[in-house]
Amino acid sequence: MGVVSRSTGPYDTPEPIEEKGVAPELVMIGASYKSADIAFRESLARAVSPGHVLRSLASAKEVALLSTCNRFELYLTSTSPEETLAAFYEAVAAKTGAKGVRERFYQARGAGAVNHLFRVASGLESVVVGEPQILSQVRAAGISSRKEGTAGAVLGPLFDRAYRVGTRIRGEFGFEREDASLSDMAVEAAVSLSPKSRTVMLIGTGKMARLAARKLAKPTTRFYVSTRRKVPPRGLQSAVIVPYSGIRKAAKKCDLIISATTVDRPLLMRNDLKGRSRKIVIDLGLPRNVSPDVRSLPNVRLFDLDDIAEIAASREPPVAVKEAELEASREAHDFHDWLVQTRLSSALADLYSWADAVRVEELEHAFSRLDLKSDRDRRVLEAMGRRIVSKILSRPTKFARRKHDTLSEEKKLELLKSVFGAESSDGR
Repeated sequence: MGVVSRSTGPYDTPEPIEEKGVAPELVMIGASYKSADIAFRESLARAVSPGHVLRSLASAKEVALLSTCNRFELYLTSTSPEETLAAFYEAVAAKTGAKGVRERFYQARGAGAVNHLFRVASGLESVVVGEPQILSQVRAAGISSRKEGTAGAVLGPLFDRAYRVGTRIRGEFGFEREDASLSDMAVEAAVSLSPKSRTVMLIGTGKMARLAARKLAKPTTRFYVSTRRKVPPRGLQSAVIVPYSGIRKAAKKCDLIISATTVDRPLLMRNDLKGRSRKIVIDLGLPRNVSPDVRSLPNVRLFDLDDIAEIAASREPPVAVKEAELEASREAHDFHDWLVQTRLSSALADLYSWADAVRVEELEHAFSRLDLKSDRDRRVLEAMGRRIVSKILSRPTKFARRKHDTLSEEKKLELLKSVFGAESSDGR
């Protein structure tokens, strides 16, 4: 597949940048199935709520949280990122009681943070490349942070752009497959490990239940479905509906159990599954739906999210992955350049502040020497001063925002500050 064209166009209208002389930095910190085991991710899911994270990061200017079954990622802007990260680590250690917290997280800053989110949205960081659910989760995280008032001029456009890039890359590189999800991988594993299953229990409904019904259904197969619904999901009309209170009793009758639901504590314990009959249990929940000590039972083979990730890692990735990664990187650097020009640099803001201070000073000097007869005369002079400032700075601003073959965005902005002396303390 050839290189595809990148999307272009304005992102949105610039908003005020940080206070004069202090440029915020974009930071991502996360823990996923690649860096931390399921027990630690489970403790994060249980102990670290979005509200707690925000309260512990007073030094952060903007914050957005992306939390899924396989990842916990925080995106933020801060004028003192080291202080912000130290506060985050301290808060996580206090809430989870875990040791070696720093080693379980990964970080990225600037264009690297943008690139990571674009890869996540495109399905390039998922257990199964192209996994579809993460795209909607990225979008939901952006919307949620805006509603909570924690995402603004940087993170709002960032998450919007990540959703658009993820949607395009998935379509153009063929990642929009129906079978690219953990549920599909789990059902495939179940079929390969237990091809002769006769009694199947599904805990939770949705896509997993439909896949199981299609791939496991045989004339001799009997399904139990534990759900809060009063009617079975599509494709499982003949299934026996089991209330949560009856899960343990039904589990004793089943040789295959697949669970993916949100619970505070395990639904199945060791004593619920021990016996002579062989069972395969696939637990896709976080927190886990099945107690991990079930692994010690000789008659049970348990697979959790980390086990499914190991199965996925043994498979060959799609052939278009490398090209998709390059495209995500290009998009990320383009977007980060825009952020630097309009959001993450105080240089342009300092330049305009300096010019406006000069305008005000000279106007006051002129007013003190002129015998102005009306407020209208003052307004005319003030408007003239603002127009002069705008016209003088229009070319430097275009220079800063125009792509350049040899100068980076940061170099151009620093050059402007040096030329105009906007960083000097006396305003001259």
